[in-house]
Amino acid sequence: MPPKTPTKSHKTSTDTSATASAKPTAVTVIPKSSPLTKHERPNTNHPPTEYVSPLKKLRKTMQDRKHIVIDTIDDLREFIKNNDVADSKLRDSIRIQARLLWVTNEYINGLRFLRVYLGEQKADEPLLEQQTAYQKAQQDDPYEANQYLITLSLYDIAANNPDLPSPGSIIVFKPTKLRLYHECCQVESKLQYLSAVTPP
Repeated sequence: MPPKTPTKSHKTSTDTSATASAKPTAVTVIPKSSPLTKHERPNTNHPPTEYVSPLKKLRKTMQDRKHIVIDTIDDLREFIKNNDVADSKLRDSIRIQARLLWVTNEYINGLRFLRVYLGEQKADEPLLEQQTAYQKAQQDDPYEANQYLITLSLYDIAANNPDLPSPGSIIVFKPTKLRLYHECCQVESKLQYLSAVTPP
C-alpha cells in the first residue's frame, strides 16, 4: 500500500484578510500651517502705491468741488426767491462775485456792522461815478437804490481793517445768510470767506 502524501493546506479567506490587515499602510502627514504672528503680514502681491499726504488729499478735494458763481443782482434775487436759503448746504454751494464799491460802519443796538455795498462786476461805469450816483440815490430813496446793489454785512469788522479788499476790487465770497427785503438783496458773511479776484 503506497504511503499517503501529505495534503496541502489551504488558506481560508479569514486568514487572507487577517494577513492583509496586519500589513502596515503608508500615511501622508500634512504639516499644519502655523498662524501668523502679530508682526507678520500676509503677502498680497499688490504693487506698491504712491503715498499721498492728507493735505494733498484735502487740496484735491477742494479743487474738485464745484460751486455755482452768481455774478448779477437779478440772478441772486431769483436764487433767493426760488430756493431754501436756510439750508446751509445750499448756501455753501454758491459763491457771489461782485465789485466792491464802498463800505460804511453802522451800529445797531450797540453792535458794529460793516456794510459793504457791491455792484455788478461787468458794469462799465467808472468807480467814482457809481459811488456818487448810488450814494445820492440812497439819500433820496434807500430801498429803491439798494435794489440795484448787493448789501453785504460783516459783523464787528472796522472799515479800516487791513484784510478788507479795496474799493474797486472784484471780490468773491461764500454767504452765511441770504434774504430779500423790499426786493433788496441782503447778504451776510465773514471776512475770512472773502477774497479779491482782481485788484481795483
